[in-house]
Amino acid sequence: MFCKVLSYWGKRSYYFLLLLVLLPCSNVFAKSPDLALYDVFETSIASNQSYRNPFDYKEVTLSGEFKSPNGEMYQVSGFYDGVVDAQQIWRIRFMPDIPGEWTYRLFPLGKKGTPQSGTFTVLDQVAHKGIRGHVKVDPKYPKYLMHDDGSPHYWVGGKWIAARDYGPPQKEGEVNAGEDPRSEVRIGWKSDEQLTQYLDLLLEYKHNGILLKIALYPLEKDGISWDLEWIRRGEWLVNAAADRGIYVQVNFFDTWSRNKDFWFKNQMDGTGQPFNVWKTGDEHKKKNYIQTIVSRFAAFPNVYWELGNEMEHKPNCGTCFVELSNQYYIPWIKAADPYKLPIGLSEEIWRSADVDIGFLHQANKLDAASWTKPVMMNELVRYERPPSLFRTLLKKSPKFVRRTYKKIFGRDTLRGLWHDDAMNAPDLRFAYRRTFWTVFALGGTGSSEATWLYIDAPYSTAVRHVMRDHMHLASVLEKYAPFLNQMTLIEGFVTNTSAKAVTRGLKGQLYLSYFDAGYETDIDASQLALNLPKGHYTASWYDPRVGSSNRVDLEVSSSSTSLQSPGFNEDIVLIIERKPSGSSVLGPE
Repeated sequence: MFCKVLSYWGKRSYYFLLLLVLLPCSNVFAKSPDLALYDVFETSIASNQSYRNPFDYKEVTLSGEFKSPNGEMYQVSGFYDGVVDAQQIWRIRFMPDIPGEWTYRLFPLGKKGTPQSGTFTVLDQVAHKGIRGHVKVDPKYPKYLMHDDGSPHYWVGGKWIAARDYGPPQKEGEVNAGEDPRSEVRIGWKSDEQLTQYLDLLLEYKHNGILLKIALYPLEKDGISWDLEWIRRGEWLVNAAADRGIYVQVNFFDTWSRNKDFWFKNQMDGTGQPFNVWKTGDEHKKKNYIQTIVSRFAAFPNVYWELGNEMEHKPNCGTCFVELSNQYYIPWIKAADPYKLPIGLSEEIWRSADVDIGFLHQANKLDAASWTKPVMMNELVRYERPPSLFRTLLKKSPKFVRRTYKKIFGRDTLRGLWHDDAMNAPDLRFAYRRTFWTVFALGGTGSSEATWLYIDAPYSTAVRHVMRDHMHLASVLEKYAPFLNQMTLIEGFVTNTSAKAVTRGLKGQLYLSYFDAGYETDIDASQLALNLPKGHYTASWYDPRVGSSNRVDLEVSSSSTSLQSPGFNEDIVLIIERKPSGSSVLGPE
């Protein structure tokens, strides 16, 4: 008998593949090519043994052990990935987070035999510009997020990509149509070009995030097996995002998960989904589902988790989902995830769940006092609407008038901010911009845009305006990134202003105040009172629509001072920095 090791490069340059063909006599020590920091190491094992269901972790598991240059150990689980050349393939992925020489061992599938050992060297250069390692909760400032390299993570997000968007064009005769008449949203098969064009648009406007829905869709009907082409295309999208410096929140569960009787229809009632995550039962399937997602995705450097989306909606029980999540789902994720990536949950139930991030959806309800952990607006739903005499009259009209209007137009006069037509409405540009800046100023960790934005149609000027406004916030935060997680909500910094003012800053050093006057409201120039310690400062009035600023020197000789504000329409930002004495405190201009 003989032993064979085959090493080759995959089709993409971001990782290589080392294929170990295990035979009973094998005991291979492999030296792999060098790897960039935060890149994905992948290795696989082949077997010709028969299994009832190779997707089932109870029946067969590939596991590995990775040791860092400083001696830290990582226990990693692999996953079944189909048949290649008549051999069944299991793969295992790992992301190294420090440079140097790493070692690993792979344990036999059948628990008998000798572990396979290998090494690889990680270079002190990152694999993808903009990807700074995994995201985690900042241990020093636990209301905020950071990357492995210590830099802050602030979500400048776009839309979510539905499982049907990256799913197959058809399956078993069922067509993955692009429109759902029940919800007036175009969820359905998208071409590679449509998906990557959207990622390129995000890159153009300095965005760094999308959400990838899984929501039980790629599961086969036995609840254990997977449609491998479907889930691999999701992985392809995650890698395409990493190439552009874009992070991905990967979703497990959703109120609108797949209908168990169809491939491309959702079902809100948990009893009609492949398994019901609001009730006990099918724990084997649920755990297997979670372990597969974690094993396939956790090693990608640009991933963290969304446990569930709006799981409190009727007819399901939100508190029941929290109870089961705390007892089962969250511990299962953490047990399978060697990196302990942060877990988020929306929308009304995150406070009682053992998650790391609260995902907000209501832009008109920003209760910053309850933000005891990192929060971000990962879908915009309700908001303060612009004044409209027509809408006021419509609301006061008899029911048959409102029903007739809805029947004809299919909607109210303005949709929620998650809708495509909302982001395409020029008069709602301010609604998005005020959300981006207010979430930041109140102490949040980011915001998304219209999650139902159509990406199979040309992008309008209105859409680009919203994205450009978001980019202007990203540019400001980029300048002050080293201090971002130190900045907190500062009450009472600005007084005697006719606009709403919210300030986030580092007391005595840096203050960013967002002034919100309201839709199409003009504010005259006036004197503002600032609660500012003595010192020498610069004050900049920043226009969040155009990304330009006017700077003046500011000398404070008492515990408070006044500052002339310019006239403005809708909103403006005031940035005050203490002038450095000697060495720079806040970095270069």
